[in-house]
Formats: sequence, structure tokens, C-alpha cells
Amino acid sequence: MIIKVPINKSKAIKRFTFFVILLLIFTLMAIQPQLFTRSSSTGFIKVAGFIGSFIFIIGAAFMAQKVFNKKPGLIIDNDGIADGSLGVLFPKVSWAQVTEIGHLESNGDHFIKITIKDPEKYMAAEPNPLKRKMLEMNYNTLRTPVNIAASRLKMDFQELYSLIQNKRQAFRNS
Repeated sequence: MIIKVPINKSKAIKRFTFFVILLLIFTLMAIQPQLFTRSSSTGFIKVAGFIGSFIFIIGAAFMAQKVFNKKPGLIIDNDGIADGSLGVLFPKVSWAQVTEIGHLESNGDHFIKITIKDPEKYMAAEPNPLKRKMLEMNYNTLRTPVNIAASRLKMDFQELYSLIQNKRQAFRNS
């Protein structure tokens, strides 16, 4: 049985809206800088408007990608678990590799820490250099590359934590 847990997009929608509003403000600064200063010198405001517009176009595009992404945030099946809670789907970890499942809380966000047998081998197998770097950062801070951002998923934390533990236990018993 395959369980696909979708990403909770409410935070991404709020951030996307925030970026669009700031994009509009900075674009207005670039086009109509005299609205933002009392002096006749508008060069600094105009430059800040262009720089801010550029930054928030990239931010809005990144958030739009998260809002309109149809990929699941987490895939759990009888063979293992694949984490996509950060909007990037990482390689599947088989239940045979999992040594421990833990709970972390940071700034009110809940995380499920999956400790695996050979983390270096898991990270080295990732062909995408950006994904590999993200896995390495997780490993350097938490001593495991697999860290599920449970608060970004559309499932109650306790329900998700129990589901993952039960699937691992079912694998061990089979």
C-alpha cells in the first residue's frame, strides 16, 4: 500500500502573496521613485526599486513553484519512505536502512528525524548536486540526511509519526 501525503500549501500561499505585494511596491519604486521621497534626488530609490524587483521576482517565482507543485510531500510504502516535505523529493530510504525514528521541534515546527545505517552512501548516491548539498547540511546539523518537515505536510504530526513508526515495525516483523 502506497500512502502519499500532500504538502500543506497555506504557508507557501501566504509567502507568495507577501512576495507579490513587495514586488509591486519595489516595481512602483523603480517606475515612480518620486512617490517615495521628498527630495528631487530619486536615483537611490530607483536603483533600490530595480534591485528589490529583481529579488522579489525570483522569490515570487520560487513560491509560485511551491504553490502549484502537484508532487506529494511524503511517499510511504512497504519498502520505505521518500521525503519531499521541503518541496524537493529526495531518494527513497528503504526500511532496512532505518535505524531510528525520532522527533525534533524547532521554533514550533515539528520534524521527524530518520536515522539511517550508511548516510554517506545515501548522500553520495544523489546525482543532483543541489539536493546532495541539502542532504549534507541536514547530516552536518542532525547527524542524519533524512529530516521530514512534518509541519509542512497536510497530516497531523502525531498521526504521521505513528504511521511512519507502524510502517517500519511492519517491515521489521515481516
